[in-house]
Amino acid sequence: MKYSCSVLLTVLVISAVMGSLCWTYSINTWLVFLGKEPIIKWYQGMLIGCVPYLGQISLPVAAITWILMLFLI
Repeated sequence: MKYSCSVLLTVLVISAVMGSLCWTYSINTWLVFLGKEPIIKWYQGMLIGCVPYLGQISLPVAAITWILMLFLI
């Protein structure tokens, strides 16, 4: 039972760290591309990363954003 709590906490921390990096990059990149000011802070990306489904897709979204920006900019 104690291992399940530590595994859940580990997954949550990893999702938060990945969210703080990937969501901040992805959202701010698209904002700059659209001519807006990049306003998303790292802690806002971390909170988005803690949401169950959004935390899991942060890395593919960042990769797709990076690939698209290679061709769009």
